[in-house]
Amino acid sequence: MAKKVIKAKLNQKKAKSAKEAELDIIDLIMNDHKPLKELIETMKDEEAEYEEKKAAFDQFGPLLKAHAYPEEQTWYVAMKEDDDMIVEGLEGDVEHGLADQLCEELKREEDEDMFMAKVKVLAELVEHHIEEEEEDMLPDYRENSTAEERMELAAQYLQFQEEIEERGSEDAPKEASPKARKADRRLQGEERRRH
Repeated sequence: MAKKVIKAKLNQKKAKSAKEAELDIIDLIMNDHKPLKELIETMKDEEAEYEEKKAAFDQFGPLLKAHAYPEEQTWYVAMKEDDDMIVEGLEGDVEHGLADQLCEELKREEDEDMFMAKVKVLAELVEHHIEEEEEDMLPDYRENSTAEERMELAAQYLQFQEEIEERGSEDAPKEASPKARKADRRLQGEERRRH
């Protein structure tokens, strides 16, 4: 289900690529936040049963990954190159790391009560993160960047999302195709440069 949602989003973005001059990184990030915010509501809902929260998380995890990694590789890199926004970029990296950790724990969590606690914490963490981005960081970045810079980041962002889709779901083994191997080598090289 989540893979279909991601694929539909990518197809919509590809259809818009002809109008790429109208897109910028801020538009893409704001659009990616919409389905995450809807799922967060279910994950935080005190009245929701385990099965409902589990189903919401099962959709949320892949959507978050398809959003977070491209964001880290594009917008966060740009922020960390700007002396006025470096702390916000680093803070975003830390929050993404915490969300990734909770997602991994939730995939393996067998105790329903612990799952319910962790999924609520994850929802609140990501909700806070999205609010900070939308209310502070994205408006600040819009003021401190050009439309051309934002459009360039948007193109890179879409490319990273496409690479994630080509590799399959986050739980699937990486495909052995030459294109997938090339994407994996590129991602590994970028990880080494970051450290």
